[in-house]
Amino acid sequence: MRTRARLLAIAVFFALPVAGFTMGHGSSHGNGHGKGKPQPIPCPTDVGSGLAAQCPCAGTMEPNNPDPNAPVTPWRNHGHYVKCVVHYRNALRKSGCLNDVERRTLASCAARSTCGKSNKSLCCHYDVGTCSDPMPGDMTAAGTCSNDPNAPCDTAAQCTKSSARIVRDPNSCTADGDVVIVGGGSVCSPCPAPAP
Repeated sequence: MRTRARLLAIAVFFALPVAGFTMGHGSSHGNGHGKGKPQPIPCPTDVGSGLAAQCPCAGTMEPNNPDPNAPVTPWRNHGHYVKCVVHYRNALRKSGCLNDVERRTLASCAARSTCGKSNKSLCCHYDVGTCSDPMPGDMTAAGTCSNDPNAPCDTAAQCTKSSARIVRDPNSCTADGDVVIVGGGSVCSPCPAPAP
């Protein structure tokens, strides 16, 4: 019986593709997630872009379809999205692709996202400051920010801080003051620059 189990395990091991990440969308389970341990993969040039391609916030895409306008199947729920990110993170970690910050934050940022959650929006709140630099734009940070005296700056844009939160009702974004609706994503993603 043990010999049979070992042979089955070896057959499964050799059936797994080694070159590509197979834990993401397009598995036979229909939910965007395979089973088993992730295999090492080539390191992407940019981890964030690789993650967005492998586990898009909007849902899973048909595997190996080069058409960027291919239909997207929404995530069944938030947990399926987070599971995709965790599998991809583990494959990247196994390949040595992640720095310490990425290793610690990829899963928690996925958990703090709207991905796989219906009727949720991401809001950004901006704290716009001014810069006391006497020669703004000269590439020398000779001033400090009005909203953070410990922050050196060259231009006022460097003094704008933002924070994001997830809400059920997009109207609550605008009801709270200087807040902009971003749509979907993670609270860890940088907010877009506020309109001038």
